[in-house]
Amino acid sequence: MKSTSRYIQFIFFLLVISLTFITNASATIVVYPAPPGLKTSSDFTLKANDTPVWIEKIGSIMKAFSYSLYSGREMEDLNVANFSCSGIVTIRISTAAKINSFVIRPKSLKIQATVKGNELIFTIPGPQKLYIEINGLPHLAVFANPMEINAPKKGDRDVIYFGPGTYSQDSVDLNSNQTLYIAGGAVLKANIRGRNLHNVKISGRGILQGNVEISGTTDLEVSGIFIRNTKGWTNTLTDCHNCTYTNVKIFSYEAIYSVDGIDVVSCTDFKIDDCFMRCRDDCVAIKSDDRSLHTDSIFVSRCVMVGWACSDGVTLGFELNGRTVENIFVTDCDILYARGGGRTEGHSGFSIVCDGPAQVQNVHFEDIRIEENVEFKNLEFIVTDGTLYGTDPPGHIKGVFLKNIQWENPGKPFILSGFSHDNLVEDITFDHCTVGGKVLTSTTDADFRVNSFTKNIRFK
Repeated sequence: MKSTSRYIQFIFFLLVISLTFITNASATIVVYPAPPGLKTSSDFTLKANDTPVWIEKIGSIMKAFSYSLYSGREMEDLNVANFSCSGIVTIRISTAAKINSFVIRPKSLKIQATVKGNELIFTIPGPQKLYIEINGLPHLAVFANPMEINAPKKGDRDVIYFGPGTYSQDSVDLNSNQTLYIAGGAVLKANIRGRNLHNVKISGRGILQGNVEISGTTDLEVSGIFIRNTKGWTNTLTDCHNCTYTNVKIFSYEAIYSVDGIDVVSCTDFKIDDCFMRCRDDCVAIKSDDRSLHTDSIFVSRCVMVGWACSDGVTLGFELNGRTVENIFVTDCDILYARGGGRTEGHSGFSIVCDGPAQVQNVHFEDIRIEENVEFKNLEFIVTDGTLYGTDPPGHIKGVFLKNIQWENPGKPFILSGFSHDNLVEDITFDHCTVGGKVLTSTTDADFRVNSFTKNIRFK
């Protein structure tokens, strides 16, 4: 019986080894050439399943405006490794010196890594977006994209195609029923513009050096590209409907203010999913700028956000001038940093800043992890007098639901502040939320700063 049992165990062991081999053998890695004129990183090299992946080093040339918590080194630069893959991937990151410290973010992924001298080794199960800090060097973003499916080809009808290489022009003006495709290994230095369009796509694995400004449009899809921006909001979507941003990577730098990641302004049915943003101003900002328009049904999910300088992860506000801002859902996101001052004395992990007459209602934050790098506030829900960005009367915040939120930093406050008896912050529910690992059961469990114009704060 013992020999039979050992035989069965041996067969099972061989089966496991075989399956592992097959899975690893079926992994696919697609790398892209370095576009001409871009800078190769001097901080890191990287291999994915022994395939070298080019790492770019990009960042601010305005050293005087360095907005960093670190001393002795310019931290504005970002190293970026960008490739596509399927299946299990082993990542090997090498540095010039021995690795003494590292953090792989988001921490929620619980990636286990091994250090061998100057090499960091770990495995990922497939496409992921990672933010890695090693030895106090400028940080490394690893964009392991999913494989492209049915990518457009040069010469396809209604396709503006940019293959590998570097291209410069003032702007690209889109038309309806058109696709703008930026292939891996391509850099397009241009601003993208469109107005009153339908059925428009912007896709690829390449780089857009510029910003996107589209209005009055339905059925817009933006996917896969890496957008870098130094001036103005990076993506401004106004009065757009049934639109999606998927697997978009954003890095805004140089300027401190007004370089938000994605600004959703007076839109409906808008989805932002599986995106990465490291921004000097707010990563995702949901706004309303017109009393005749609604902001309704906005979904932000599975995103990784680094609020680098003067930035929340997600904010509703400041400009909330429409009648209603409602049915907002932020789910399954990781907010790695939230830093910098501002007109409300500091940014927070996420916030609602109602600076205008809008009724903000039915807002859901669920399954969100806010890591330790919060500089000023964990949370802020406030109604202002309406004059921070205009001359409007104050608004109202009612019905905000927070479920399974984890704030790692217990030393930062929670601000809940209405403006008057007619302009309240009310009906706020905390359901299974934690601060520094401690479950919130009342406002006494953390540094809650609640004024007299706040009503019905509940804890589950």
